[in-house]
Amino acid sequence: MIDTKDLTPVMTLKQAAAYLQISKAHLSNVINGKVEDVPPLRCFRVGRRILIRREWVEEWMESANLEAIR
Repeated sequence: MIDTKDLTPVMTLKQAAAYLQISKAHLSNVINGKVEDVPPLRCFRVGRRILIRREWVEEWMESANLEAIR
């Protein structure tokens, strides 16, 4: 059976951290631009919830990979 949470285009902070295989704390630091030499990850907030579009994560990984190559 396929878990529909895995296919959602919008992820919570917890889901995005699991997808990236990093901690929620580290992802929060990335979002807030506190990790040196790593571009911030785009997100939006609904109240106190931090939500991240899956496509933004994919774009962020590509841009981070391109910067690491340079």
